[in-house]
Amino acid sequence: MTKRHRLSRRPAGTVLGLAAGALTLSLAGPATAADNEVVVASWGGSIQEVLTKVLFDPFSKETGIHVTADDTSTIGKAEAMAKSGNIAWDVFMASDQDVTQAEADHLLLPLDWKVIPKADLTPGAATDDAVASYTYGTVMTYNTKQVTKPPRSWAEWWNTETYSCRRTMRNVPVDDLEMAVMSSGVEPAKVYPVDLKLAYKQLDKIQPSIVNFWDTGAQSVQLVAEGTACLGIAWNNRVVAAIKDGQPIGFVWDGALIHHDYYTVLKGAPHAANAMKLIAYAMRPDVQAKIANAIALVPVNNQAFSQIDPAMAKNMPTQENLTHALVVDMGWWTPNMKSSYRQFSSWLTR
Repeated sequence: MTKRHRLSRRPAGTVLGLAAGALTLSLAGPATAADNEVVVASWGGSIQEVLTKVLFDPFSKETGIHVTADDTSTIGKAEAMAKSGNIAWDVFMASDQDVTQAEADHLLLPLDWKVIPKADLTPGAATDDAVASYTYGTVMTYNTKQVTKPPRSWAEWWNTETYSCRRTMRNVPVDDLEMAVMSSGVEPAKVYPVDLKLAYKQLDKIQPSIVNFWDTGAQSVQLVAEGTACLGIAWNNRVVAAIKDGQPIGFVWDGALIHHDYYTVLKGAPHAANAMKLIAYAMRPDVQAKIANAIALVPVNNQAFSQIDPAMAKNMPTQENLTHALVVDMGWWTPNMKSSYRQFSSWLTR
């Protein structure tokens, strides 16, 4: 079994299409004793439990490369490492907004596409320095004991007469601004460019009903499942894990906001070659299918789709579930990220 150190935890484009072909990977033999490690900045929680079982440990067993998972993955920490020159991470598992920032700050090493096959990756999954790990959605959640008929739109979620109970939202502008605009009746296709005046007008309306602005995926589920809030937002995979545990929480796909997480390698990574091998292993269709079946995250390797359990597919942001969803537009967020975070932070603390 691979030895792994766990530190304190943190949670966390276009809808990726389908491509054809088969993905194969032939890794080199076991690494030498002097270079047998790779450090992964991961997410912690239920995602990391799955990654440990189906990615980190099998990769280590096959290659002899030990995986050390640091679940304090944040863009701020990556930036601090780059500034100090002391790079502790090799693989940086990053959200789409963190990749946007990392690319703007030139923190990433180009991926080695001679090691990482991409013939069967879904269109748009790969850039020069990042490859999508999976697709997920930010969804409306509800306590199944308190709410018998959940909202099916953000306008309904915002309606404090129909739902006169407390709510919980995330403590960042990404998703919150889009949800706020849609709560006024704006169709998903017309959300961008975000009307900030309208967004904050709607946020002002709902703010008195917000019991907590959460900052971890675990908290997003706990607040609703325990009944502190009757309505909330969370990542679909977090809700699926909670439902499996028997917690009284449900979710709907209507109005979901679709995101992608990415594998990247930091410039100056001490084990960059091993990082490329780990990412290549993570792109295997069997590995991606196991992740999907365990935690409802959509693969980016087309060959993985045939291996997905149909019962699990209903919990995933598949094309069938995305009829009324919004794909978060990182093209809009890229030039607006820092100013939006400043404005939102000011709004939260006023």
